[in-house]
Amino acid sequence: MTEAAETPSTSPSFDLETYISRYEPASETRLQRLLFLGHHFHGAFLAASADNHHGSPAHAPSSSAAGHYERLAGQAFQMAVDQMKETGNWRRYLEEFGAVLANTATSGTINNNADTGSGNAAAAGGDGRTADPESTTAASPLRSRSDSHHQPQGQSLPQQGIPHHQHPILYHQTYDPAFPAQAKRESQVRLETLEARLATAQSHLTKDSIRTALLALGEFHKRRGELREAWRRVWKSREYVIVGGSSMAGGSGGGPEMIQISLLLIELGVDLRDWAKVHDTIARIEHTSLGTSSSSNNPDNASDSLYRSKLRAAQALTQLSSRNYLEAAKLFASTSIDLTNQFSNVISAEDIATYGALLGLATFHRKQLHEYILDGNFKARLELVPTLRTALMHYSRAEYGPCLKILGEAEKEWILDIHLHHHLGGLMDRIRDRCIVQYFTPYSSASLVTMGKVFGCGVEEMEAMVCRLLSSAGDGNGVNNAVSGEDGAGTSPNDGRSPTLLGEGVRINALDKTLCVENRRSVEKRARRRARVMAAKMGMQFERNAEAMLLRMACLENGLVIPGESRRGGRSNRIGARHHAANAERAMADQNMGQIEHVPYNNSDTSEDEDEDNVMMEVEDYDMNIGYQNDF
Repeated sequence: MTEAAETPSTSPSFDLETYISRYEPASETRLQRLLFLGHHFHGAFLAASADNHHGSPAHAPSSSAAGHYERLAGQAFQMAVDQMKETGNWRRYLEEFGAVLANTATSGTINNNADTGSGNAAAAGGDGRTADPESTTAASPLRSRSDSHHQPQGQSLPQQGIPHHQHPILYHQTYDPAFPAQAKRESQVRLETLEARLATAQSHLTKDSIRTALLALGEFHKRRGELREAWRRVWKSREYVIVGGSSMAGGSGGGPEMIQISLLLIELGVDLRDWAKVHDTIARIEHTSLGTSSSSNNPDNASDSLYRSKLRAAQALTQLSSRNYLEAAKLFASTSIDLTNQFSNVISAEDIATYGALLGLATFHRKQLHEYILDGNFKARLELVPTLRTALMHYSRAEYGPCLKILGEAEKEWILDIHLHHHLGGLMDRIRDRCIVQYFTPYSSASLVTMGKVFGCGVEEMEAMVCRLLSSAGDGNGVNNAVSGEDGAGTSPNDGRSPTLLGEGVRINALDKTLCVENRRSVEKRARRRARVMAAKMGMQFERNAEAMLLRMACLENGLVIPGESRRGGRSNRIGARHHAANAERAMADQNMGQIEHVPYNNSDTSEDEDEDNVMMEVEDYDMNIGYQNDF
């Protein structure tokens, strides 16, 4: 089953233009999100067409759902192509149309002039690195990380012999062979000019000029999608930042220039999905004057607050990618509300509100949720996401059914987020489990039928979810934070399973379809009973071993052991004789002393295999004989 078939359908009210307008027009994150949406909608279009037309979506008329997805996919790809042409990003253009390069030289069915198309592709590729679709796919941080999961395997829409399951953009857009060649020529001219400026600055040994030239080259490569080359140029420019008469090659100072460079490095690291570089950059900043100076010492307090908020937002994305949801929620919640669209080349204000509220709902207990989300500064951000605000209000009022229903409807849009879609399933499971625990906490008994109606599921499904929560307690996969009020999720950072448990003493009555919990006194009684049973077993075993040893010593002293018969009978006969002798000796002792009535001890029933009920009967008889009250 493909991911497109597994993911929820997109909300009909989804407005692509409004959604993508949150991001900087020429930014790499906008382009990546458009391509991600295009591939996602194309996969949903194929799945809807196959469901409605028996697996032949290419030749049957489109249904309303398929037409909706097809329109969104075409719109997303069109906006992506417009941005690539505007910024001259010919490498990414060739990467998306990689199937054209593979088919042009052999079939000649892509364009009317096959030779011209092939020549343009070769000229645009230059060294040939982009002519291979597989090599370009591996070099792209977008396709290697996410797009490969949105291509339905085994499904294709044959249009002029092109495999659309590998390059879905070909179904919605027409390849323009003139653009790569023209863009490459213009890029080459611009690159030569920038390289000449850098050489001139280096010949004059002017650090400011060198840094400016390197940053210009970094911006040039970034706009054209050459992110790793842009990273190398921007990283090199750090060596030419001068503060107080000394260079900052080690990153041990601060200033506007260093702020600009650090934000560029963070942006490139996020676009590359190289979270190690993002974390390393932020860690270096935190150990410099940029990270340790207070806002009161900065002449521009507002700029300093925005800079720190950008660092927190980037660090939160790093924690989210590591599935450290609790730390990510705290970082998003601590981001200043003054940060709106100033960081839209990486993350929008709506994204911060969505990530922070959803992660907080999945990881915070009630006190933390009110402290960080509902009653803190983050409350103002909830105005940007009214759906989440309503769900949080329902959760705070213990209205878990409406809360989960709203989240389920909003999940159709959250699945379209390039950073959130990998984590959405685990987060929704955490929220649902936390709601179940919170619902059951005040009760000692609850009906699974009623719980199923509250949470919008059947009795069997509700019982299965409760069984999973109960079984996770024995596996050690979580901590009952919702009940105990502990801080944190209780699971390892890389564990995506539920952080909540129903607690000890909770049992399911499968006949009455109820969920019951014993009080603390009952649990303590069971623990005492278990300890008494274990102690009784150990005492009886010790008593019998001691009696057997004393009996054998008495037999040896009185010459009652027959060596010849023991050798002929073997080990089993010796053990049997010992057992019978021990039973006879014990019966005589009971008749004389009248204290404890023992269970008969024979060859086939050893003390290790005795039933617990028989042991408890002996313990109870023993208590009655010696005058203790039975407090079980």
